[in-house]
Amino acid sequence: MASVRICVEGGGKKRRGRQLVRQGFSRFLREFEGAMPAVIPCGGRDETYEFFRNEVQKHPDAFVILLVDSERAVVAPPSQHLTNADGWDLSEIDDQQAHLMVQAVEAWLIADRNTLRDYYGSRLNENALPDRRNLESVPQSTLKSALNQATKKTPKGGYHEIEHCSEILARLDPAVVRGACPHCRRLFAVLSRETGVALPNLQ
Repeated sequence: MASVRICVEGGGKKRRGRQLVRQGFSRFLREFEGAMPAVIPCGGRDETYEFFRNEVQKHPDAFVILLVDSERAVVAPPSQHLTNADGWDLSEIDDQQAHLMVQAVEAWLIADRNTLRDYYGSRLNENALPDRRNLESVPQSTLKSALNQATKKTPKGGYHEIEHCSEILARLDPAVVRGACPHCRRLFAVLSRETGVALPNLQ
């Protein structure tokens, strides 16, 4: 099997932020231990695209994945969605290399309510969170404002996009997230195929 490299949006410009994102995503992908993809936090959205293009050139024998927020409803295959939304040229890649967090990574966090309760404690206001049955239809801005509203009275204070997101990602139950977020399930199905690590219920 070819090595897998994931260029993921997030982490900001500082080394610590990117280290936190790498740790969070690596723990979220823990089912692939032994064939773990290399997680590469790239900072901003455009930086992630440019880094992805460079990685494809630098590592022709690897399976390089682009993973970014969709930032809006998805009505086309991921590569076409990103071409339409961002003007990115993805014509030379396999669509299986383009992946989306729909409509943002916060949907994955909200999908696993048990982990949110454990992380934020009893003062988490779950009534402020959107229905997990239709998470990929929730706008990006709503996901983030809902998390802020739900967490602002907890001991950790309001949701912090880098610190809290990375720590929660590391604790999530991937099977629960895959069950609520079809685009997450798609990512895991591709990773399972490319790494040779069989996972249940990915169809």
